[in-house]
Amino acid sequence: MSDYLDKVNRIPISADLLGEVLDMLRSLPAEERWASGSRSARLFELLERRGLSETADIIAVAIDLRVTALLRLQSADALRGWTSPGGELGANLVHPDLLKAAAAEPLIDEADGEAGFDAASFRLRLLAGAEVYGRA
Repeated sequence: MSDYLDKVNRIPISADLLGEVLDMLRSLPAEERWASGSRSARLFELLERRGLSETADIIAVAIDLRVTALLRLQSADALRGWTSPGGELGANLVHPDLLKAAAAEPLIDEADGEAGFDAASFRLRLLAGAEVYGRA
């Protein structure tokens, strides 16, 4: 793992914060949602409101890499069963267990040079931490 990703992996990001960021992204108009300038500006505003402006740079990078890694898993259909089908990319990434796993799973260097999550490891973390709902 690169030293950079090792540093990013040491930044604690809560599942609540990831959920808040995803909610913020969903609230943006489609043309702004994935434009890096708009997304970054909104992310810094959110971090400032939470009182994290002193460390916002590295926190923003850690959040952006984790959100992007989660979206990459969704694009690769690696989250089947944890997201509802259809809809825009990222629109259905709200399950609390998904957010907990994305906050805790270490980022790795993918073969294409991008940061991501190991799909098998992510699914194991997701299953290990999943809350049981209902009764059979």
